[in-house]
Amino acid sequence: MDVFSRLAHAVRKQNQEGELPDFVVPLLMKIVDHPEDFAGREELVGKLVERVLLYETYSEMCCEKIGFGLEDIHRTLDELRVRY
Repeated sequence: MDVFSRLAHAVRKQNQEGELPDFVVPLLMKIVDHPEDFAGREELVGKLVERVLLYETYSEMCCEKIGFGLEDIHRTLDELRVRY
């Protein structure tokens, strides 16, 4: 399974079974739907897969960070130049 397929799987799983918000799904799916636009940046897409899989709504609510939050996902999307 390539990194783009892994991202699609992670987004669906976290959105349906986890707490990944609906509003961020179209941004993430832009990457899945247009992998040619992200050729050569597969390592960064892999980081995004990890952040989606380890997404926690309250990742920064206590004194120690647990998982990744929306800010982490948005930061990686910014690095990939994916916008709303």
